[in-house]
Amino acid sequence: MSIRDLTQKYKRQKARQAVNAAIRAELPCGAEVLDLASKYERLRYRANGAFTAEELALIEAVCADLQRLRDAFGNEIARRYDLTPKSLTEPAL
Repeated sequence: MSIRDLTQKYKRQKARQAVNAAIRAELPCGAEVLDLASKYERLRYRANGAFTAEELALIEAVCADLQRLRDAFGNEIARRYDLTPKSLTEPAL
């Protein structure tokens, strides 16, 4: 299956959106991981002096862990649909 087939299956225009939709639909806890990753990224972005250095380090560590999970889930979708990793490198929205 090509990335075009995946975008049509999940009715998304961009490859990253289609992969995220597949993660949400096909992988256990996929939606939860993507939601948590988005929330922690927003928290990290908006921190601006609201947290101590220890708290910021913890937020950074959680973001890194969630990014590794998101990457692993994306790789699993790529494996399932025989996609090249390049199709997963489209910038996130």
